[in-house]
Amino acid sequence: MEQKLYAGVIVDVRAEAVNRIFQYAVPESLRDTLQIGHRVLVPFGSRKLEGYVVEFSSELDVEPQKLRSILKPLDPEPVILPSLVELARWLAETYAGLFSEALQHMLPPATRYGRERVGVKTAQVVTLLDPQPRLRPNAPAQRRAVEVLRPRGKMLAAELVAVAEISPSTLRALEKQGVVRVEKERVERKVEPDPVADPAVELTPKQQEAVQTILAEMEGPRRPVLLHGVTGSGKTEVYLQVIAEVLRQGKQAIVLVPEIALTPQILNRFAARFKDRVTVLHSALSLGERFDQWCKIREGSVDVVIGARSAVFAPLPRLGLIVLDEEHERTYKQEDGSIRYQTREVAIKRCALVGGQVILGSATPAVESYHKALQGEYVLAELPERVEQRPLPAVEIVDMREEFSQGNRSMFSRRLQEELAALVGTDSQAIILLNRRGFASFVLCRECGQVLNCPNCQVSLTYHKGINRLKCHYCLHQEELPIKCPHCASRYLRQFGVGTEQLQEVLAKEFPQLRSIRLDADTTRRKGAHAAILRQFAQGQAQVLIGTQMVAKGLDFPKVTLVGVLAADLSLRFPDIRSSERTFQLLTQVAGRSGRGELPGKVIVQAYEPTHFAIQTARSHDYLAFYRKEIGFRRALGYPPFRHLTRILCSGPQKEVEEACRAIAAYLLQQGIAERDLMGPFPAPLGRIQGRYRWQVLVKSDLPLAGLNNLPAVHGDVQVTVDFDPQHML
Repeated sequence: MEQKLYAGVIVDVRAEAVNRIFQYAVPESLRDTLQIGHRVLVPFGSRKLEGYVVEFSSELDVEPQKLRSILKPLDPEPVILPSLVELARWLAETYAGLFSEALQHMLPPATRYGRERVGVKTAQVVTLLDPQPRLRPNAPAQRRAVEVLRPRGKMLAAELVAVAEISPSTLRALEKQGVVRVEKERVERKVEPDPVADPAVELTPKQQEAVQTILAEMEGPRRPVLLHGVTGSGKTEVYLQVIAEVLRQGKQAIVLVPEIALTPQILNRFAARFKDRVTVLHSALSLGERFDQWCKIREGSVDVVIGARSAVFAPLPRLGLIVLDEEHERTYKQEDGSIRYQTREVAIKRCALVGGQVILGSATPAVESYHKALQGEYVLAELPERVEQRPLPAVEIVDMREEFSQGNRSMFSRRLQEELAALVGTDSQAIILLNRRGFASFVLCRECGQVLNCPNCQVSLTYHKGINRLKCHYCLHQEELPIKCPHCASRYLRQFGVGTEQLQEVLAKEFPQLRSIRLDADTTRRKGAHAAILRQFAQGQAQVLIGTQMVAKGLDFPKVTLVGVLAADLSLRFPDIRSSERTFQLLTQVAGRSGRGELPGKVIVQAYEPTHFAIQTARSHDYLAFYRKEIGFRRALGYPPFRHLTRILCSGPQKEVEEACRAIAAYLLQQGIAERDLMGPFPAPLGRIQGRYRWQVLVKSDLPLAGLNNLPAVHGDVQVTVDFDPQHML
């Protein structure tokens, strides 16, 4: 066994100049206890910094006079699992990022040295020492306290005081008599699911086949399994069945969902099946809650972790399975920081490191995933029918150009108006999707033609009537709606375009009997708002749920019999290679929210380009027809999955950004990139955000590009971001 004489440490400094492993001597007192994954305090220059042990060696790689020693470990046990250290190394290499930043994904929340913001929570706890004490007859409060405490043995002091209706002095008296012990103990900031029923389920033949396919793959080569099932086909039950087998084998599982809004619903379902073996981990929890859940996971106290993208790094010590539900969703792509990872690829790599299995589930798989399944890189399991043989909802497409030519000026087509009117007086519900929030998408002066734009970004300001303010959805700039045009002083300012806020107002006017509730980024800012809105809808407190793309993902409400989609072709307008794919996925997914109960569902899709293949294939729920059409375009243009795409984005002052982007393009040509595979440099579609100008270069390649952390130096005010296989081009 190699002696731990020297430790390779990554220091907590986010700078390319120190993006390497530094060697430190291991003090003799630590050689038996220090492990890979330990946080340590090390001298670095004139400072003392946090670092992470990533390797050991018995050979010295630096000059002896330059060797310095680790000062101390910062935790009694390693906080990063060895497999997660290796995953961080892979992240940094694959996505041309910093090793130190990659390791941050693996650490407990808000505990970095010198910047600790959370810690262990303690509280007074009462423990019953004498269950049959001799109490004075005139001490009824003491007697109540013992009676409440006896069946539990231990309670929080505050809880006991409230339940037994006693005062703190009663506890002090009992403690003096030796009846109880009162002391501070660590307590957990709990995240409690809402209990739901878990009825016995008989799997359909196709579900049984899917479960067997996945279990067989777990015994063999462990290729990722793509579970392609139509909406309502019972993919979640397949996950539950496979996880039950994983737990039986003594292993653990991570279940990822694309939106935090979906976490409460799936948490409740999984908690009903696996009880207290389930926990949740996502950014909507408080720092203290996340810290406590992280510690439970690291200690191995729970076996199933549910969360959004970042939960892929949950420190389960016996990981055997990762599930990505709705694997096609764009939210699985990290789009901030120097490491812009794709969660699907991270999950596959993590399972490869520990011998685990990956399940990718979707009714509308990413084109890349389905292609890999057809090529044999993934295993394909299919659920082509809904459970209990429920029919897929009938989808009608309304050409809004004809509605306009026939005099309908309402935002609702006549067919959608008919179906909404039919809901009145019933307990059926509807979902209406408009993928644009706010009241109006822009404000225009009808005299000079100027649009009120954000002063920092190359986008129009969105009007929010509820707060009577204009807001930028990119830099969050806000300002009051002016009385006069800032350009020509005209009073003829008019709001154009429709958002979810205006949609809700119009619905209330045209159908006052239908109570509605809204789910979008504006109504879900407060902690717990997602869950509260969905709970109200589930309980029938609103008959119509209005929202952006949030309402299209994974929601299961049996009373929803109608789905309406406004401006269905809105996403086709974006300058992006995935515009058609996203349109098909959004329409198919939101249509799948209808008819999941005993009553059949209907879907009314309003569009101005109704003949587009993405809309037509969504009408027939025909993924294969969409895939065949889309894959032909991708092959002809050399886009993923046939070639890799890399986006290099420069942002900063206008002149310096253009110069930097041109210098990077010249460097790539010098490195052997063919001119035909280089697109740009040119301004990004959103040419300015937060006051910074943006230029970009796109590169096509047969293999993932390497060496992009060695791009030429650019002006200090220019930020360069490398995004491998980007999910959008804006």
